[in-house]
Amino acid sequence: MDEETLDRGLDDGLSPGRERFMDVPELASLHLELVSSGGKRAGHATGFVMRDKTGQPYLITNRHVFTARNSKDDDKVRSGGIAPSVVVLPIMPADHRSPWVPLVCRLGDDDGRPLWREHPTYGKRFDVVALPLDLDESRIDLVTMPRVAPLAYLDLTSELFVVGFPIGFDPVLSGAGPVGVWARGTIAWRPTWDWEGLPSFLLDCRARPGQSGSPVVFQADEFTSFRGADGTIKKGPAWEFVGVYSGRTHEHSDIGIVWKRAAVIELIDQGVQPTVDDYWVPEFPAVFHPAGLQLPTDDT
Repeated sequence: MDEETLDRGLDDGLSPGRERFMDVPELASLHLELVSSGGKRAGHATGFVMRDKTGQPYLITNRHVFTARNSKDDDKVRSGGIAPSVVVLPIMPADHRSPWVPLVCRLGDDDGRPLWREHPTYGKRFDVVALPLDLDESRIDLVTMPRVAPLAYLDLTSELFVVGFPIGFDPVLSGAGPVGVWARGTIAWRPTWDWEGLPSFLLDCRARPGQSGSPVVFQADEFTSFRGADGTIKKGPAWEFVGVYSGRTHEHSDIGIVWKRAAVIELIDQGVQPTVDDYWVPEFPAVFHPAGLQLPTDDT
């Protein structure tokens, strides 16, 4: 944009330095770093926080992110998978004295029992888990995905967005920190039908590794009209949480699986903690002891 254009007060939406309001989905999406028991990086993925009906916050992501196992293939270890024992995620401090600070979360207790919750009916076949977060929220600005009634009526070819962190995304080099990337997709399987008998549907989207665990949202701008869940025609701006993305049906396909919102909420409200017999979490690495929020001190 040249100086003459700037002087006329025009804004094409591309100029750096202009104040922009960021929607909840891109702020709620969290860049997850997985760490092995030896303190080595085991990969990265996406997650977000939702609350149960009592207000308790949970970190939501895919089960295969925490286990490196494919629950649809007799829980076999995924190709190249390294089982993590820690997840590190960025949190905004309440005073905003630094953009984000790391929150270190253990995935298992001292006996190796998983700390996350799994779906009360589908168990490990439901590739979404909820890890309870023990936080002093007076010290942080925790952005959570809201629990609201359905807004839009969704059907075949409805447009949705996967908001997460695809492979190649570096939050340090991004210039804006760990803010989610929006990937567009369309519903590719009639959403009233449960894919493989589980509460999920298919999305045609060029998502990539790293976006596992991303929230999937419906988004309509101020120029877009859409059919509401109540049958009336509505106009944007509007958005809503629809489900959780968990990867493609095949490595050579762009068809991915989305776990439905209602089942995710059931998981959060009624989830069951697995036993050591269900899955054993590797030892917590000493390099990250103690776990918790790593807020800066007055000396830093």
